[in-house]
Amino acid sequence: MNRITLLALLLFFNFGFSQTSKTNFTLDIRKVTDYPFNSVISDKINDKIVFKKEYQFLDSLNFCSINYKSFDNLKLRGFLIEPKKKGVYPVLIFNRGGNGNFGAVKSGFLTEFLSKIANEGYIVIGSQLRGTSVSEGEDEFGGKDVNDVLSLFDIIDQLPNADKNRIGVFGWSRGVMTNFLMLKKTNRIKTNIAIAGQADLFQTKRPEMFGVYRERIPGYARDSVTALKSRSSLLAIDSIQNKKVSHFIIQGNKDVKVDISNAFAFYSKLNSKEYTTRLLVYENEGHDLEVVNDNLLNQITDWLKRYL
Repeated sequence: MNRITLLALLLFFNFGFSQTSKTNFTLDIRKVTDYPFNSVISDKINDKIVFKKEYQFLDSLNFCSINYKSFDNLKLRGFLIEPKKKGVYPVLIFNRGGNGNFGAVKSGFLTEFLSKIANEGYIVIGSQLRGTSVSEGEDEFGGKDVNDVLSLFDIIDQLPNADKNRIGVFGWSRGVMTNFLMLKKTNRIKTNIAIAGQADLFQTKRPEMFGVYRERIPGYARDSVTALKSRSSLLAIDSIQNKKVSHFIIQGNKDVKVDISNAFAFYSKLNSKEYTTRLLVYENEGHDLEVVNDNLLNQITDWLKRYL
């Protein structure tokens, strides 16, 4: 009898420990009306905020703020959008652009763009990265911040409505570098959507970026060549773990921040490695692709339905 009781206690302890030791994050569900008023998606009628017809779908989604710990114990902030309807959904990790606070994902981008992808039946998740006003630490521009995104896999694995075998990445600008550096470190990514990414950091036509490198990248002043090579998206292609990952490269041919030659460089090398790859170039469009947003969303969701 004592042996049975002891065994039961051990099983209870082990189960309880495994459950609590995994949880390293909190999800705070936020209503869209908790964000600053956005006249694009809603109107104010008699002091009440009402969604415009084309954005009424927002009521069918949960918007969550994620508070989680990095591998080196920093407090980080992220975001998650998920359908409210019960089900199991593929996951898309969005990797932001910019550096520091510049480029952090704002409520407008969540509600006007990423929400439309989630509404097609996806969980969209991302990190604001270290070194912002909502996260601790220093942005290393392709250093430890990549692990901030990889830590999201621990969260995904604990989401009951997430399909752990169908995970994609979607990066814009600096986020494309994050995508490719992640592909070097995990084989769990099925598809890679890359918009307006710099293939080779050495080849930037924006001199101010070298100031960002000096400020953000540890060891850059001592050995800039090694620092930039370790962050090169083009070189990362040689070390991609999942040899079956598909790639969708997108860019505007009038992008003054990242030259269109980068998109062609990605496409050429990925093709040479026999990856499933598509290149989409928008004529007369710049870095933000604002004019073609509706078509861009359709292209992305069509791609995800096929490859994720």
